Amino acid sequence: MTQLPFKLRASLLGLALATASIAAHASLITYEVRTLTNASFGDYRAGWSAQGSSIASTTPGNFSGLTGANNSYDHLRVNFNLGSAFAGSTMAFQLAPDAGYGGALYFDGVLLNTNATDLWWGGNWNALSELLQGSVSNLSAGNHTLDAYWAEGCCNGGQAGRFSVNGGAWQNLSVANLDRLAVPEPGSLALLGLGMIGLMAGRRSRRAG
Repeated sequence: MTQLPFKLRASLLGLALATASIAAHASLITYEVRTLTNASFGDYRAGWSAQGSSIASTTPGNFSGLTGANNSYDHLRVNFNLGSAFAGSTMAFQLAPDAGYGGALYFDGVLLNTNATDLWWGGNWNALSELLQGSVSNLSAGNHTLDAYWAEGCCNGGQAGRFSVNGGAWQNLSVANLDRLAVPEPGSLALLGLGMIGLMAGRRSRRAG
C-alpha cells in the first residue's frame, strides 16, 4: 500500500477537520404539538410539561407558514450555531404564534418574554402586542437555543417567526438563514484553503513523478 507524503496527509487532515467543523454547524428547527389536557398557563414551559397527551414532532426547514393546531399546547425549539465571525452580535427575535392562551419565549433557557393574552397577529408584523419577542446582546460563539411555548383553544391559523442580527434586515426563522450564522473564524477558512492547496500540490507531484 502506497504511503501518502506527510504534507499531503496533513493537508487532507486539515481539509477534513475544516469540512467537519462546518458540517457540525447545521441548524435544527423542531416543532412539537400535543393535545391540551391541563389548563396550566402561569408558567408556559411548566405547562407544556404538565400535559398528559402524546407529542407529535416535526422538523420543518422553515417555521413561517406553519398552521397551528386546535386545542393544543405547542413547543418550538430552534438550535443553531453562531460562528466566531458573529461573536459579540445582538440578535432580535419575533415569533407570531396562534396562541389563544398566550405563550412565552426563552433564549438559552432564560425567559425573554411572556404574554398571557390572546395572541393573533393576522399576518401583520406591526401588531407588536400580538407577538412574542425579545433580543439578546453580546452573544458568544457556539451553540444556542431558542424555545417558545404557547397554547391554543380553537380557530387555528398561520404562524411565523423571524430574526435580525445587529439591527439588520429581518429574516425568516429558517434553517437556511440560521446556517448562514455559522461562519467560522478566518483561521478555519485559511485552514480549509491550505488543505485544498496542499491536496492539489500533492496530486501534481505524483503526476510529475
